[in-house]
Amino acid sequence: MFYFSVATASPNLNFSSTAMASDIPFKLNYSQNDYEYGKLLISFYSELQNSEFVPSTYKKIIALKNKDHSFKQLLPIIERIELIAAIKDSQDNFHTNCAIVAKPVNEFTDNLLQRMDIALDRLCRSIFLNKLQKISATATIEDRDLNYFKEASDFFVSGEGQTDLNSVLGALKKNKKEHEKLSNMLIAKFVELQTKPTSAILQNLHINLTLNLFLQNNLHLDSNSILYFQEEFNKNLKLSQELVEKGEYIQAKQQVISALNFYSKNKKFIDENIAWVRTTNTAKSFYYKGRDLDAVEIFALARTIAPKTESSEANFYLLWPHLINKDFKSMKSVVSNYNLEKNFDTYDSKLQYWIAYSFYKNGEVKKANSYFNKIITTSPYSFYSIISLKELAAQNKNLSEEEILSKIISKNSPVEIKIDTASDSLKDALKRLAVWNELGHEKFATLEVRHIQSMDKSTALKDIALQKSILDPEFKEFIVLNLVRLLHSQEKYISSFKIFQESLGENSLSLNYRLIKYIFPLSYIKLIEKNSNNLDPLMVISLIRQESAFNPEATSRVGAKGLMQLMPATAKRFNKKLKVKHLSNPEVNISIGTQYLKQLLERFDGNLIYTLASYNAGENRIDRWKKEIFRNDDPMATIEAIPFEETRSYVKLIYRNKFFYSLLLNKPTLNKSIEDTFKVTSIDFK
Repeated sequence: MFYFSVATASPNLNFSSTAMASDIPFKLNYSQNDYEYGKLLISFYSELQNSEFVPSTYKKIIALKNKDHSFKQLLPIIERIELIAAIKDSQDNFHTNCAIVAKPVNEFTDNLLQRMDIALDRLCRSIFLNKLQKISATATIEDRDLNYFKEASDFFVSGEGQTDLNSVLGALKKNKKEHEKLSNMLIAKFVELQTKPTSAILQNLHINLTLNLFLQNNLHLDSNSILYFQEEFNKNLKLSQELVEKGEYIQAKQQVISALNFYSKNKKFIDENIAWVRTTNTAKSFYYKGRDLDAVEIFALARTIAPKTESSEANFYLLWPHLINKDFKSMKSVVSNYNLEKNFDTYDSKLQYWIAYSFYKNGEVKKANSYFNKIITTSPYSFYSIISLKELAAQNKNLSEEEILSKIISKNSPVEIKIDTASDSLKDALKRLAVWNELGHEKFATLEVRHIQSMDKSTALKDIALQKSILDPEFKEFIVLNLVRLLHSQEKYISSFKIFQESLGENSLSLNYRLIKYIFPLSYIKLIEKNSNNLDPLMVISLIRQESAFNPEATSRVGAKGLMQLMPATAKRFNKKLKVKHLSNPEVNISIGTQYLKQLLERFDGNLIYTLASYNAGENRIDRWKKEIFRNDDPMATIEAIPFEETRSYVKLIYRNKFFYSLLLNKPTLNKSIEDTFKVTSIDFK
């Protein structure tokens, strides 16, 4: 009932015979009932988000309850809906039918069942607040209602149902005893969660001593106070940068120290990430003016306030000035002085690469290569893994490209399991996923994918012998690979890319030849070749993958359109009669986009870094950066000097894309130096 397909020979670079797209175990057809149920649930969920309960939608859902469909997982929700719908105006059965108070929703909630449950809990709390508004000035709130309010106060204090809560407090002011009970519960929760009530809620609360003391001791919770400290810190660093521009470096440096002293005294009011970013940018402003020693000192100060999540980047900036200056001894000294080797495994691949590079440039080749190999093993998909691979290839000319590539790409194919061995739970989930994708509901599709990924063998497979024969890591990889294949077949490329990246990050997926085919689609390749204007089609498709994920209707937040994300004004330089809607036509978009890309390559003498950076950030910026910032002819150092994080990442990602596309078409470039791969000769684009 199942088979393993594990290759033992050298990897085959001919992708045309590998993993045909038509052979997709997870591709299942859904029924008309599935489709109708999906549409109704989307409508119902949207209504619940607004605390609405529309009888007509609910009745249609109930009508489908006993029909054959793939939404059996949601039957507990349907039963809850029926109970809530049965609550009478008297509210006598509210506590029986609406008793659950769930945990707050967050982006990691795994499946639709949980999301719907949470939405129904929110509806229950809305019904409850409406019920309290009807209590008379002489009534006593029942104990069960007080207990419910106490349980729900977490949500009210966190901002849920503020309008209804205000109405309840306002209506109960005439019932002083009951008003005080509810106020005390809310105040206790505000204090517990260290949250200041809104001014509207404050006006309707019964103020007690506890709240007075809390407000007196927590003035910083006032948004205006927080804004003052943040703006004061920002103003100090802005002044420092202005002094740098004037050449008043001593005063500028003193201003940085003053700003950091202010931060240390008031850091609970200042966003640590903003503080670190602004301090790092101030250090760069010194560096761009040639004040290298001052910059190094300020980078070190910035490191002391960096958030834990920015540890790798903060440490990288200790190396960066020395890298630009080609002072490799100082780079190695930084690695030693800050003990960066000790925590090597905790850093991202960028910092890991530059640590390894510092050893390589100081003659410790064996140690450098061990680190290059570790990067390749732990981050095979990353830009720095590819660069590490090229470093090793340059040192091992006697090895074939196939032998070098085997370091990054697994020779083994993952386990395959036929769909007829899947459980009904897995099959139903796959049908629901197909419905969400057909209906274009990305949120529900994402939840369904998470649900499928969370399944263990016993849930996903119906055959016990099969469950025992497959190891957990193999099963996990099987699930991920086939989700990627399925989404690829449905042209849901962004979703498939996300699953792939997350799984690599969790080390639950090896990089193999079959997988590469699905992560780097060859969509529009014939059209690209036809309209490439003599550019390398692989460079064009690499850019399209990054710009639009092959969506011809893609529109950016700034108005860029189509496959190559062209700004209408830029496109009209090549066709004055062009209308914006024409940019959704793939042939028009690619034709103009390649003309523009070719123009940029010619302008920047084939420098791929400048070309890609200008495509992302604008031509004039590159001219300015060449004069003021780029101080090193080494392509890797130039990339790291790009001021915009988005543009730095953009250049790296397109380079990475092109590497893997070259594998797809049997054109690996390991024999070319790093410098040469960032240079496009005139023969290539004229």
